[in-house]
Amino acid sequence: MPFKRLRSALPRYERFGTDALLELIQALGWIRTNDSGIAVIAPAGDRILSLGDGHRRLRRALLDYVEVVRPPWTMLALDGRKKTLGFAPIEFGQSMTEAYLAEGYDDEVIEFWDRLAAIARGQQDIRLSSIGRDGERLTLAYEKNRTGRDPVWRSIESNADGYDVVSVVSSEDVAQRQIEVKASTMGLAGSMHLTRNEWDSTETMAHHTFHLWNLKDMNAPRLAIVARATMEQHVPHDNGAGTWKEVEIPFREFADLFAPQQAAI
Repeated sequence: MPFKRLRSALPRYERFGTDALLELIQALGWIRTNDSGIAVIAPAGDRILSLGDGHRRLRRALLDYVEVVRPPWTMLALDGRKKTLGFAPIEFGQSMTEAYLAEGYDDEVIEFWDRLAAIARGQQDIRLSSIGRDGERLTLAYEKNRTGRDPVWRSIESNADGYDVVSVVSSEDVAQRQIEVKASTMGLAGSMHLTRNEWDSTETMAHHTFHLWNLKDMNAPRLAIVARATMEQHVPHDNGAGTWKEVEIPFREFADLFAPQQAAI
């Protein structure tokens, strides 16, 4: 069928316009238009059709939708099936019920929920990475204003150095100052994660410091500048056969160091 004729051939839905439906199924890779303008099944659509029974097709369709659209409710999957079904929009809860995903523990059902959680974790990682980058941008602006020199955004080039930004001690002292940046949108209720590599790397850096950004209000960010010696009070030590790899440190431990800054993102 010519693609242009699909609009009139498709059934009508009260809550979903035909144009929106066509845009969605093309975005999901279910259909495409060939060189002659004919609507044909695309690889993702063919994969769904090859599954045979309806509930398996619906499961695959749900995963295709989540992987492409990334709706906010996907994050609920990190807390399990019960919370997802309880708080996701009703139409998705209904689709999951119709796909026999609302109960049971067979391998395919477990695989679906594990896949959904994996997508959510990726979504969370992207969000946390974005928050971290916002903090780094603020540090770049802060250091440029403080020293009059352009700092180097090191974490863009490498995550293995143990710091994110390279600045200088002052406008008069051009000795390097390495800065590890941590940011949170949860205010003093937030926390920072410090890896063993990040910490061990600071031992040979005479002017290393930490920038902690409270981004609860993006229009009024607050910065705590924490010296290595102050941070050391919250860093664990190896004991016996145990070695530490990562530590979580609450922002509230540095509450008295936070000061308001100008938003410059």
